[in-house]
Amino acid sequence: MARGRTVLSVTHRLQSVADADRIFVLDHGRLVEEGRHAELLERRGAYRRLWDKQSGFEVSQHGDSAQAAASRLHAFPILERLEPPLLEELSASFVTERHPEGRLVIQQGDPGDKFYILVRGTVEVLKAGPDGAEQRIRVLEDGDFFGEIALLKDTPRTASVRTLSQCVFLTLQREQFTSLLSHAPHLRATFEGMAAS
Repeated sequence: MARGRTVLSVTHRLQSVADADRIFVLDHGRLVEEGRHAELLERRGAYRRLWDKQSGFEVSQHGDSAQAAASRLHAFPILERLEPPLLEELSASFVTERHPEGRLVIQQGDPGDKFYILVRGTVEVLKAGPDGAEQRIRVLEDGDFFGEIALLKDTPRTASVRTLSQCVFLTLQREQFTSLLSHAPHLRATFEGMAAS
């Protein structure tokens, strides 16, 4: 960059602005925080929540492979009761999937057999109404997840998910999860209780 110039970057991916002199945090179009990276992390506000959500993932340069740290997996409610050695083992079981913009990732009514972590990208969650028309009920971004019920019980998908941009996912098959739990019978009862509720 040329000396004396100001560069303005608008981004959702916080890693790209961590070294910026000044960061302005907007929420629904309103300024909610401003400061340097370290200051914003200390405040534990909107910036910190988004930073924590996006952290703990490694993605190859071309997005062909991704990995989640065991500490990041621990932050997902469905996995928070797993002990660190199991989380390490589980981390190695995730598979990277890439999908282009506009791809239907899961279809409402189809069998659920996989848990998804959205590492990079944006998706919309759609639910068919009584007339069959799909309505957007949520938008998910980097660090969000869906399909966790598929790890716990054999039930049809309750919504469809379509990519709004090119996406990188980490996925976990139910069989891998239940196989891992076979090594921890005390946790199996906990997860079966979660599935029943």
